[in-house]
Amino acid sequence: MKRTVISIIIIAVVGLGIWYAFGGETKSGHFGAGVGATVVRIGDITANPDAYLNTEVTIEGELTRECPSSGCWWYIKDGTGEMRADSLAAGFNLPPNQVGKRFLTAGTVIRTEGGELEISATGAKAK
Repeated sequence: MKRTVISIIIIAVVGLGIWYAFGGETKSGHFGAGVGATVVRIGDITANPDAYLNTEVTIEGELTRECPSSGCWWYIKDGTGEMRADSLAAGFNLPPNQVGKRFLTAGTVIRTEGGELEISATGAKAK
């Protein structure tokens, strides 16, 4: 009986580890809470940050850089600029090796302690 319980716990932990490592992706390619339908250009956000600060937005573009260890942050570049997104607060990660792929990223525009604009990501979707 004790071996069976231990085996079940080990299988559950391994399964959760695999799910976590791949960001909890659903079959639809969504990560986190999902994304909005209306896309805002990054250049519009950086040109007028006060209009977007603390506002929920969705940006779309190519993923150019990513967290090498867990996928909890990434950079999205569209034709108007590039912006960092961080999903740590929302508790989801992107799977590894996504550089070069197109993503929608949704979240709140914030200003970091260093003064940079960033998306506090709540969801993402591979295109």
